[in-house]
Amino acid sequence: MFQQFYGFSRLPFSKDISPQDLFQAEGQQELCARLTYLVKERGLGLVTGETGSGKSTALRRFVASLDANRHFVIYLSNPLLGMSGLYREILTALGHEPLFSRPKIVARIRSVFEDLIQNKHRIPVVILDEAHALPDTAFDPFRLLFSTQMDSQSLGALLLVGHPELRRTMRLASHEAFFQRLTTTYHLLPLDLSQTIAYIRHHIQLADYKSGTLFPDDSLARIYDYTKGVPRQINRLCTTALLVGMADQKQILEESVIRKAVTELEQA
Repeated sequence: MFQQFYGFSRLPFSKDISPQDLFQAEGQQELCARLTYLVKERGLGLVTGETGSGKSTALRRFVASLDANRHFVIYLSNPLLGMSGLYREILTALGHEPLFSRPKIVARIRSVFEDLIQNKHRIPVVILDEAHALPDTAFDPFRLLFSTQMDSQSLGALLLVGHPELRRTMRLASHEAFFQRLTTTYHLLPLDLSQTIAYIRHHIQLADYKSGTLFPDDSLARIYDYTKGVPRQINRLCTTALLVGMADQKQILEESVIRKAVTELEQA
């Protein structure tokens, strides 16, 4: 594998990175600040971004920063379960046996949320990923699940995460009640050129590369041109370039190597 060929101590551009070592771009820093406010206010939040833009990475870093003694985080990744299925997922995560009656499930969740806040002094934080796949009928039930005391307080923080169409869905008149109650909204943009370069160098540094310049400037520019600063695309192209470079016995990944890697990806 190319780990030995380039002298890496670990594989760069992989998902297996501890939260404290994740690259934090400017947009992700702002997102974390907004999410901190969201949790403190126990509000409703909306985060959108293109596929591969780093939403999950930013969320992983943010969740790792929360004090587990003061927060109870529930991460839901399959909106296709339907409302009853999602309710049961929440109840199971809370350590309770799932019920079959939806009204009883809702009542139990609200009761456990209230106990967490009042007696255990922990804020429930529910993160629903891929929320663009939710049916239109799901938004109000989620809002009402957290609402208490005539909508003046909340039983926790709810964060919806999804593709850009989720934001457009929220602007429909049928979801106005939900949209008006959003505490924070944020759209995560791809990396710009300087951040793309910093991102690549960060991953190379994490792998303890000590043999000089691996990606020359023209290679970095070509990577940005092809990936448009989308982190997942950067990972794919850089990994492919490393494989191509190893096959061609090149310790420096010049622009010709990047072009060859691009061709390989486009033919896959």
